[in-house]
Amino acid sequence: MQAFDQYADLLEWLGSRGAAPCVLGRAPDGAPVVAFKGGGERDPAILISAGTHSTEQAGVSAGARLFDELETDHKVYLIPSRDPMGMNGFSYVLGLSMGDVPEVGSVEQVREILKAEGEVLYEKGDTVLAIIGEYGYATCGLLGKFDKGVEFLEPLIGRRIFFPSSASGIEGTACCQRAYSLIVSPEGEILHLNRFHDTVWAPVEPRCTRDLMARIQPGLTLDLHEYGGDGFWFSARHQQTDDDEEWERRMADAMINAVRESGANLAPEEYLPGSFFEKGERGVFWLVAQQRGEGLNLADFAASKYGPAFTIETGMTMKGGFEERVDTSVLAAKRAIATFEERYA
Repeated sequence: MQAFDQYADLLEWLGSRGAAPCVLGRAPDGAPVVAFKGGGERDPAILISAGTHSTEQAGVSAGARLFDELETDHKVYLIPSRDPMGMNGFSYVLGLSMGDVPEVGSVEQVREILKAEGEVLYEKGDTVLAIIGEYGYATCGLLGKFDKGVEFLEPLIGRRIFFPSSASGIEGTACCQRAYSLIVSPEGEILHLNRFHDTVWAPVEPRCTRDLMARIQPGLTLDLHEYGGDGFWFSARHQQTDDDEEWERRMADAMINAVRESGANLAPEEYLPGSFFEKGERGVFWLVAQQRGEGLNLADFAASKYGPAFTIETGMTMKGGFEERVDTSVLAAKRAIATFEERYA
């Protein structure tokens, strides 16, 4: 399966499979944030989510393929892209503020536009942050770069900051092909869209996800992501009950064994995604959200309220390219679902 170019292409492909979208809400540009229902009618439901970071397009294609291929008696809900705006690219989000959609193909062009058309709030080295219209725009990622509540971020409180994808040679995410979406929280902290699930103030996208989860009460949540490495890993969550914890571990074992047996490369033995992870066997990490801070992401929130939850991470530079990235994500998810079905057999 190839990468989808635009959000509309993704929705059209899913619609061609006979699925009808349920509109959960609308992003600031009016794009629908949607879920598709598949599978059978058995509870508990399975929730599959992808695309919360628009630069991670193998997860989006894997989610679409899973929805098309899964055969299960359980209800399946797919949120195919949690950031429709970012998926449409950096030129698109710039055009929301500028009126016309500019042609942008390099970070240098982005820098020139921001300095010429925007009110520059911060500039140092290669980093430029400017506000144009309703939104902030930056030349690069800003997570963790600034202290919470710095004065120059005040004009962007509650607003979005977009920066362009910049890697080369990554199928599905060429330079400026996607726009990564950040949010400046009411406290003046720069975060991304996969936070806010446990906060009163939240952007529309996590509110949509949170509301759907409250309605369907998922027994398993799978969030499909990517990272900048060349191997595969996933993060698990400690559960609220002993039974859920046992099945989380069973699913984790089944997933990593399947990926290992497939021959796919795993994240290096010494790899650690962050200090807030507990290492399991190679390729398996247990995320402790309380140590990380920043608010709960989708899998954190699911584990705190509903049951087993995993964040699946394929490496953007895996040797088999986009196809292997999608295949590995699909394999891990299918194995988790098969083990989930054993629980309720």
